[in-house]
Amino acid sequence: MLVGTSIRNWDLTGIPCIHALAVIHVKDELPESYVQTWYTKQTQQQIYSNFVSPVRGPKQWAYVSNMLPILPPLLKRPPGRPTKVRRKELDEPQTTERLSKRGVEMRCSKCKRIGHNKRSCKGEVGQNIPVKRHQVGVRTQQ
Repeated sequence: MLVGTSIRNWDLTGIPCIHALAVIHVKDELPESYVQTWYTKQTQQQIYSNFVSPVRGPKQWAYVSNMLPILPPLLKRPPGRPTKVRRKELDEPQTTERLSKRGVEMRCSKCKRIGHNKRSCKGEVGQNIPVKRHQVGVRTQQ
């Protein structure tokens, strides 16, 4: 932001810009004295004193007979995929049992041996299953 535009913002809003605050700090003065008076608490209280009157509690609220009850907003499904596990209520028993993969054997998709997967396969390159390639002379869709 240019210094000229930030000073212009100070003129428009009545709040000093960063550059002005730095100078005010160097001069060891209070920045509150450079803010316009319409931002002060006293001015706000004078403006709204006629409109806002204090109420001590619900006993002093005005009763309206034909007013409909105010209900909470309807729950909407958030965007994205639904959760995998249902959130249980506090009074529901929490189950800690989970299915394990114990007893499931890993089989490599390259060498077809049991005990490891394709990523950790130590077999020779020639042992690997050849990749299917297009046959020469066979037309494919274009």
